[in-house]
Amino acid sequence: MAYVVTEAFTDSNLNSVDENGEKHVYWEGDTYPYKPYAGATTKLRLKELLEGGYIDERRDEDVDQDPS
Repeated sequence: MAYVVTEAFTDSNLNSVDENGEKHVYWEGDTYPYKPYAGATTKLRLKELLEGGYIDERRDEDVDQDPS
């Protein structure tokens, strides 16, 4: 399972800032990172993003497969 960004947003996770302190921006069409063992906080964030219309679930068969 994967998630695709449907509306650009800035990640609110303070661990996602770069060396200049800039927060990461997820752009429309990006794949939103997800790990199946995610904890409760991550699951709440996924719910918030899904319900807010920022990401959409993409099933494995919808994900581009690497031909190599």
